[in-house]
Formats: sequence, C-alpha cells, structure tokens
Amino acid sequence: MKQSFKIYITGILGFALSLVACMGFMTASVPVTQTVPADKIPVIVIDAGHGGFDGGAEAADGTQEKDINLAIAEKLAAEAEKYQVEIIMTRDGDYGLYGADSVEKKRDDLTARKKIMEESGAELVVSIHLNSYPQDTSVYGAQVFYAEGEQAGTDVHTAREIAEIVQNALETSLPDGRERVAMKKNDVLLMKNPPCRFILVECGFLSCPGEAELLKTAEYQGKTAAAVWKGINEILCLPVKNQLPVTDSANK
Repeated sequence: MKQSFKIYITGILGFALSLVACMGFMTASVPVTQTVPADKIPVIVIDAGHGGFDGGAEAADGTQEKDINLAIAEKLAAEAEKYQVEIIMTRDGDYGLYGADSVEKKRDDLTARKKIMEESGAELVVSIHLNSYPQDTSVYGAQVFYAEGEQAGTDVHTAREIAEIVQNALETSLPDGRERVAMKKNDVLLMKNPPCRFILVECGFLSCPGEAELLKTAEYQGKTAAAVWKGINEILCLPVKNQLPVTDSANK
C-alpha cells in the first residue's frame, strides 16, 4: 500500500513538473505584445532614391538603380509594417517628385523629398541607393552613411549609432568577405541639416557584375531589406503587431 502510494505521488509530481515546463516553454516562445499608444507610434520615412527621368547608376546590361532601389525600399517597408510603426514612402512607383513644367527636375525632386521628411515628424529617414565605381569593377559591398546634426536632439541614439548597427547587420546577414564601416556624409542636399536622424544605405555596386546579378534578384533584395530592418529595430525595439500572448484559461 505504501509502495503504491509512493508511486502515485511520484506520478503526480512528474506530471505537475512536466506541465509547468510545458507552460514555461509556451510562454517563452511567444513574445508578449506591448501596445504603443496611437500618438506615440514612431514614423519612419523610407526614401527610394532616384526615379522618373533620373535612373541613377546603371549596370552593364542597362539595369537602372532606380528600379532596384524601389524594390528594396518596398521590401523594407513590408518588414517594418509587421511592427508598430508608421511608414511613409517618398515614392511608390517609377516617378520623380517634380512638376511637369519643372526646369530643374533633380533639385525640385530632392527639395520635395526633403519637404516630406520635414513635415512627417519622422524619427528616422532611411534612403535606399546603389553604388557604382566603373573604374574598378571588382569593388563591391553594402555601406551605410549617416548625416550628423539632426535637429531632434532629444533622441538617445544618434544617426551614427544607427548607421553603425545597420552596417553590422548587413555584414552579418550578407557575409561576402568585404567589411566596411559606416561613414559620415553631408555632400548631398537631403543630408544637409536633416530634420531627424538620417541614414543612407548604399546596398551594393551595380558596376560589379557579380553583385549586380545578386541585386537584381528578389531574394537578395529581400535579404538586404531584412538586414537593414534588423539593424534599425535593434535601436528602436518596436513591438510586433497583432501578436497575442499565450494565456492559461484555467487561471481566468
């Protein structure tokens, strides 16, 4: 009788411990959602460089930078929109931001983009571009640039810190043996006196035949966009949308 009772108790304890472990696993494997108040949801502007008459850099086969920029920007927006954030795109098609009668289309385009950034109240601007160095077609690799002197001085992290983290995410997510470092850049209009933190991501070199072939594929564009978002969200720590926590109905 005592032996049977001991076995019975042991069985109950084993079941209880298994149940606790199972509940712990379920709770740990599903993140608990934090709800961000509507007026606190951060805004990110994603800028697909070039567009319309301005094709940007060009690969040997005629592939234009503007098209790949847009594809990566759209995939970056899709990654970001899984989280509690508002995304504003400066363009969502093949066009420039200038009027039909514009005589300085490039300048008008950049001015219009900067106006979007200034009026958006954004926490961060991410501009997507591709590089080119036809003098040496062996040069390749993604590189992040940042604008210093953002007006939003209350932010804990600077554009430089975000750029460095995004650069690291690109290096680890797209291992190609080419290590670069984030660098300051202020010789383009968009990066002069930025209204908020601003990074420019040169996602690779169209002048490098091998990298150009990768950049033309949806798979590589997606990997690049995911790496950029991974770096950004290491800083912003935004919660996922519509992710419900696991609850124990017995404890309701």
